[in-house]
This record gives sequence, structure tokens and C-alpha cells, in this order.
Amino acid sequence: MSHRIILATNVDAAPARVFEILSTTEGQRAFWTSDCEVAADHARFGFEEAPVDLTVSVRHEENRLVQMQVQSGFPNWVGSTWEWELTPNDDHANCTTVIFRHYDFGEGIEENDLGGTAQTWAMVLHHLAKYVATGMAQPYFTSNAG
Repeated sequence: MSHRIILATNVDAAPARVFEILSTTEGQRAFWTSDCEVAADHARFGFEEAPVDLTVSVRHEENRLVQMQVQSGFPNWVGSTWEWELTPNDDHANCTTVIFRHYDFGEGIEENDLGGTAQTWAMVLHHLAKYVATGMAQPYFTSNAG
């Protein structure tokens, strides 16, 4: 069975602004982890407590999608993909619906690990929404390296 995490939220900014945040080092450092480097086609994410960094290939569709596929890093994450899909929210001006998906985990992932991953991603998504709303950087993970 293929495990999949799907989350969604609305954020108070146009898709172009949310895309800029998700596709840049400065943006990712502001809401997710202060130890990261993001380029157009690859990225690295570090975490103080983790023994390895996540390295990913990056693909995007401007103002609509940022997709990252894990090349190396956490057990059962190699080959998995997470993505941020952005659509204008027609009910609210200058608002974007962010649909987050993480899928294609390794077959050995345990349900408790998947549940913990889902909870962490939910908190990261919350930090994204707070950063978009306030402009104040408050990454979910901080590091001495970032």
C-alpha cells in the first residue's frame, strides 16, 4: 500500500508571493528550517537533531507548484516526493489555497512514523501561513548552522 499525506490551508497572499517563499532559500528558512539551501533544481535541508541532511531534486511550475523529490536523507524518505500546489482562492481576494502532499514513502515506513511525519508537516504548514500573514520569520526548526 502506498502511504500518502495530504494537507491543505489558505494563506493571505497571492500565489506568486507564496511561490516565491516556497522556491527560495530565504523563504524556506523563514518558515521551515533555518539550515537550508534552495536552488532552481536542487535543495538541501538540515536539522539540528537529525544525523543526515535531506537532499532533493526540485521541479516547479511558476506560481502553481513546488515539488521536491528526496535523493538522500531520512530512512524510508528516499524516492518520496513532497509538493506544494498553489491555487487562487476564489472566495477571498489575495488568498491562496495551498495543498501539500507527501507520497511514495519506502515500503518499510511504520504507521507511527507516518503519523509523526504528518503532524510535523501540519506544523510546518502552520508556520508557512503565519509567515505569510506576518512577514516575521519563525522557522519550525532552527539550527546554529542557519
